[in-house]
Amino acid sequence: MLRASWQLFLMHLREFFRDPEIILWSVLLPVAMSWVLGVAFVERKVATRHVAVVGDVNHSAILREVINEIENRNISHPKKNNDHSVFKFSFTSESKAMELLRKGKVVLFIKLSPKGILRFNLDPANDTSYLAYLILSRRLSQEKVELELSAITTHGNRYIDFLVPGLMALGIMNSCLWGIGYVLIEYRMKKLMRRMIATPVKKAAILVSFFTSRIVINLVEVMLLFAFGSLYFGFTLQGAWLNFALLFVSGNIAFAGLAFLLASRAENTRTGNGIINAFSVPLMLASGIFFSYANFPEVIQPVLQYSPLAVLADALRNVFNAGAGISEILLPVALLNAFGFFCFSMSLKIFRWH
Repeated sequence: MLRASWQLFLMHLREFFRDPEIILWSVLLPVAMSWVLGVAFVERKVATRHVAVVGDVNHSAILREVINEIENRNISHPKKNNDHSVFKFSFTSESKAMELLRKGKVVLFIKLSPKGILRFNLDPANDTSYLAYLILSRRLSQEKVELELSAITTHGNRYIDFLVPGLMALGIMNSCLWGIGYVLIEYRMKKLMRRMIATPVKKAAILVSFFTSRIVINLVEVMLLFAFGSLYFGFTLQGAWLNFALLFVSGNIAFAGLAFLLASRAENTRTGNGIINAFSVPLMLASGIFFSYANFPEVIQPVLQYSPLAVLADALRNVFNAGAGISEILLPVALLNAFGFFCFSMSLKIFRWH
């Protein structure tokens, strides 16, 4: 009994280590996840909090002094490891500040009155924003500056309005990668793909059928999320439904194409699981779904904002929260469709049908 169990134990270990693809994803995927989160939150000891300032800073000598004090620090290496007062300030108009807050580019904005009163505008439901307010207000209260807190409750400017479109984009990506990519790999393992190509149906039509069925399922999932957000949080669509529909279809094309490409060569579901996770997890963490990609170093932010998931999430936020018109979403729609068709065409060339 023990001898047999020992031999079976060794068999499973050999089976695992003989598959280099499984080892690759099992080892590299956790390392990649730790690197992504480490770059965003750990490498600089604390995350830089972006704050917008509205009004003439000369009306508040104390605020000007505090801003100068903070900005004179070496932000990449705070003086103390427990120094959480790391901020980056930008001076702009109130409308621009609201737009930056809506997109998650700033955690709050400070509006100065001619009398020197500082009004902090933020969504109290956003813990990051509220923590930034507490840190700054504590520092300013030492100078006996008059402070006011103005809660942002208008639709389109709250954290929930930032989160829901991001979750819609994330749902589309996961549904395509797992509902198309993983299923294709299962079909290959079960020899169903070989039976399909034995029929007169064209190979491209077989793959397109996976896409058309998935887009219907994704529509149901997205509308359920929208209905829940609308009923429970008062989440609304500021733009046109047609613009949302264009982005929805384009997002499905982009991630269905990626799913076809990722599933094109995997021989078994264990390898496919690692491949899909290796793409989906970093995209989820680095594309500004739950927090802005402004947390990452500035040198890689232009790359992150053009990842397919970030493009879709940002465009959906513009339609839902800012009422973006057709001209404002043409570029995201073009990028998503180009990415999807490129991945689909590549998958047709290398797809393993049996």
